[in-house]
Amino acid sequence: YGLMEMLRDWMKTLPLNGEKADVGLNSAPNTGEVRVGLIQFSGKNKRGSRQGRADAKATPAGTGSGGRLSGDIDELNTDVDWHEANYYGRGTMIQLGLQMAADMFHLSPNDGRQRVLIIITDGKIYDPDTLQNARAELDTEQVKVFGVVARKNAQHTKADLDAEATLKPITSDPHDSHFQNLQIDEIPDKVLGDICD
Repeated sequence: YGLMEMLRDWMKTLPLNGEKADVGLNSAPNTGEVRVGLIQFSGKNKRGSRQGRADAKATPAGTGSGGRLSGDIDELNTDVDWHEANYYGRGTMIQLGLQMAADMFHLSPNDGRQRVLIIITDGKIYDPDTLQNARAELDTEQVKVFGVVARKNAQHTKADLDAEATLKPITSDPHDSHFQNLQIDEIPDKVLGDICD
């Protein structure tokens, strides 16, 4: 069970509002209808080094949601396809990804709906000292930040605990209520189902 398959299954359960990313928000606020954005973040760093080049990407303009929040399942499935085909797969540097998320929320009117960012990682974050500005922008946009370490094994490894130590401080307060360290197949029920009720 992979991350992209999990996202596809999860999106099928969401009360999406059906609006394409370029249409705007026509549904009434607080109806329980949602819009979703997907961002992939990574870093091109030398193994074991904190030095490297951070990168983040959302679906490019003209493809799926074009890197914006969308309530259209076809756009979101296209986004997942694009991310799957353009997967980074190395390093975890999230500063640009957090900035991109803040921009997505900034461009979407704050109409009273809950704003949630879920960061899922399977590795240690290598740029925690660079996140203050992006994290402050998310707070300004009233975004609750949740963090999930996606474990491959039932037992916590040193790599899982290192990932936890760097991700947990980035989540909203109180950190323990906004963070989980789970096996990937536990994420749909314990995170996506609970957070996005």
